[in-house]
Amino acid sequence: MRFRCAVFVTLLAACGGETDGGSAPPAGKDRPLEADFEGVYRIGGIAAEGWDAFTEIADLDFDAGGRLYIRDEAGSSTRIVVVDAVGGLAAEFGRMGDGPGELRDVGHMVARPGGGVVIVDDGHGAYLLFGSDGSFESAIRFAIEGASETASAQTVRSAREGGTLFLTRSPAARFSSGEVSVETGDRTIYRMSLAEAEEAAAVPFAGGWEARPERAVRMEAEDPSEMFGALGEAFTGFVPDLVFDVLPGGGVAYSDSSAYAVKIQSASGAPARIVGRPLHPEPVTEPLRERARARMMEAMESSATGDVNGQSLDDLPPALRAQVEAMMEEMLAGMRDALANASFMPEVPLVRDLRTTWDGMIWVQRWGSDPLAQIDAQTALAGGDPEGEEAADGWIDVLSLEGEYVGTLSLEQTPMPDAFGPGGLVAFVETDEFDVPTIILKRLPETVRPELGSPTSGAGPTQTSAFRDR
Repeated sequence: MRFRCAVFVTLLAACGGETDGGSAPPAGKDRPLEADFEGVYRIGGIAAEGWDAFTEIADLDFDAGGRLYIRDEAGSSTRIVVVDAVGGLAAEFGRMGDGPGELRDVGHMVARPGGGVVIVDDGHGAYLLFGSDGSFESAIRFAIEGASETASAQTVRSAREGGTLFLTRSPAARFSSGEVSVETGDRTIYRMSLAEAEEAAAVPFAGGWEARPERAVRMEAEDPSEMFGALGEAFTGFVPDLVFDVLPGGGVAYSDSSAYAVKIQSASGAPARIVGRPLHPEPVTEPLRERARARMMEAMESSATGDVNGQSLDDLPPALRAQVEAMMEEMLAGMRDALANASFMPEVPLVRDLRTTWDGMIWVQRWGSDPLAQIDAQTALAGGDPEGEEAADGWIDVLSLEGEYVGTLSLEQTPMPDAFGPGGLVAFVETDEFDVPTIILKRLPETVRPELGSPTSGAGPTQTSAFRDR
């Protein structure tokens, strides 16, 4: 019997600091930027009937030639679509199965700068390399020192120069065969070379600040609710995210604390250079802790749903439904205890996300004015609403690689791009009222791009093309 509880999403997000709150910017400090992006092309949408009839966009990424790679998920099926620089179909591939070049359980997809993709396939336990035409090239086994079977990649980025991946690991909590397994993950950014023929060894590249000690617990248990007791002190509110992206030259930029401090790591073991803005997080007071705990309880209660092998509880035989409902109640009781005893960090984090352009510009997304917006976002995700995470207000600061503050975009003007490409290309995913996705390609204005010919300006297509709506 397979049992799922959507409230797990809320719990693990709170444990691992998946989403957090923030504070409003000091008055008069922001330098407003206009989101006057140039339209390039649009694909997908409710009217699409051919290759661009997308179901659920899981990943987007560009190669150095401006080709856009799309991972589209439809039920248990995965397909990869490659779109050329003017919005036409260049390739389409992806076949589920256990054989060479077939997909089993895709966790992530990233583009290879020279063309093609790397598929992180958790089912095969390997990185699958494909060419830009969809031809299968090789499979390279995972190898993360000290990682257990419960650990999986949380964020994966491909180096701009190619041949290298950077990743972080996810927390995990599982109940199987009477044994609880809890792993809170770590705050390490790993680097791995894809040049090896059989196995890609992931080695630590940058170590983020660890707010909570790493925990890996295995214990015998009679029911899944006991996993929440195993979490113990790992259940902490307002833990800052570890967010990162790659930089030209093989380094990374990352944020790992409540402060506005972006760390630039150029090489493993090298001292990090810190850039940022003079913005300060608000303290977590006792009234805020009580409000946050109440919101967590509300979110947990409203998101608790279950199914067995794809069937809703109402469709189950009475005896099985009673068994599942009893299991859910035991799990909820464990979660209530964990929430009642939840601890909190002393400050509300400022940084929500961080991305970089191919030119080396750093985009830092700040949380909005409501420190409890994290709970609303978690509830939306637990309910299967991918748009809910963007409902909160906030801002995007643009910084140069040298740390110079360029200006600020409001999330009311534009969301954070889903993918950055060469020559100022950016891609966004929008969904309509029927959750049908549309992919919109645009080009950034010169105000948020390095001057042509500067040391950080990247290669890639720079020609202006008329907006194309397919």
